Amino acid sequence: MKLESLANQPLSSLLELGAGSGEVVMAAAQKGYDVTAVELVPALVEKMNETAKMYSYKGTFTSICGDFYNVDFNEKFDLVYYIDGFGVGNDEDQRRLLKRINSWLVPNGCALIDIYTPWYWAKHAGQTMAFKSFSRRYDYDFSGARMLDTWWTTNEKPLTQSLRCYAPADLNMLLDGTGLKLVDVVPGGAMNYETWEYKENVPLEEAMSYMAKLVKI
Repeated sequence: MKLESLANQPLSSLLELGAGSGEVVMAAAQKGYDVTAVELVPALVEKMNETAKMYSYKGTFTSICGDFYNVDFNEKFDLVYYIDGFGVGNDEDQRRLLKRINSWLVPNGCALIDIYTPWYWAKHAGQTMAFKSFSRRYDYDFSGARMLDTWWTTNEKPLTQSLRCYAPADLNMLLDGTGLKLVDVVPGGAMNYETWEYKENVPLEEAMSYMAKLVKI
């Protein structure tokens, strides 16, 4: 996905939250953007920094190891980008994060946030997958609208992660009072678990997630 095509204005500065090993921001820095990557896991930040040494950049690249609920920045950004993580915690946690994102944006800046849909994960509740060394199961908490992702091996206790799922209408209610407005929704892809084929672009009603474009108001 080209971030430039979804942004609200020409980009020069980019902040990625939960950057993992930093592939997106490093690619953006090579193109000439000034980028900042925030990641909580020290091992991923170390890997990011080691990989970053392998490339030269037209822009700047900065990595920060920390919790984006606590980290502060001296500068503002044209774009804040967050992929595959929104929904950890409760609604108030998400609202707090959205307010922080608003404070990091320049006037007329925008945020692109990947958000899980409730319908896809409700449909695939009970889907179990077996791999060589572990098994995985998807479930859905209908009362809390949460996707549940459980991993286990034969010798270890199951580990369950969960994300709050938001339909666009739910997201609009969540945005109230955050200083951000939803202006566009771009559907993502979906997995066919019978054929193990992944379609990158499907209608919103079939998608496992969508990219929400939020603008500062």
